[in-house]
Amino acid sequence: RGPMSRITIAALCLGFLSGSEFVSAQRVKQWGNAIVEFRSADVKAVAAYEYSPRNHSGEWVLVEVGIQSKDRIAIERDQISLLTPGERMIPLASQREFLDGHLMLNGLLQNASVWRRPLDSYFNVRPQPTIRFFSYPGKNVHNSFVTNPDETAAGDLFFKSAGGGWQSGSYRLMVDHPDAKAELPIELE
Repeated sequence: RGPMSRITIAALCLGFLSGSEFVSAQRVKQWGNAIVEFRSADVKAVAAYEYSPRNHSGEWVLVEVGIQSKDRIAIERDQISLLTPGERMIPLASQREFLDGHLMLNGLLQNASVWRRPLDSYFNVRPQPTIRFFSYPGKNVHNSFVTNPDETAAGDLFFKSAGGGWQSGSYRLMVDHPDAKAELPIELE
């Protein structure tokens, strides 16, 4: 009776652990090599980063994103970041960094254009390009965007490395709004 109860308890504990990992795994779906979806009761987010996994030796990483929330919310620029494999938080690049890096970014955007994928099929409401954290002169730049069940916000996110390149590994795109939290795995080869 003693060894059998220990085995039963161990099996139940493993079952609970596996169950919680299963629930966590259900929140994230990988679509192909470099498109990932996060879904919770509060938010749905899709990140596409087809160009970045093999092209991250420069100081910039591009992630295309679409976000739709259950309630109407405004997500601020400083509520989005990239967590490195070493657990360091990298904020979105600033508009000034974007403008200062325009020569390198022009090349990145031109090369990435053949890798871009529409995000329409991942949402029940067509994504609109309302995430405008970055812009060339003459266009508006916003420090927040609005999303709700009837509006899927979409746009490009740029992150700049402090050291001039990005190490290979598992990163996480973080959305940290009080009413909409999401973590999307980003793999750089």
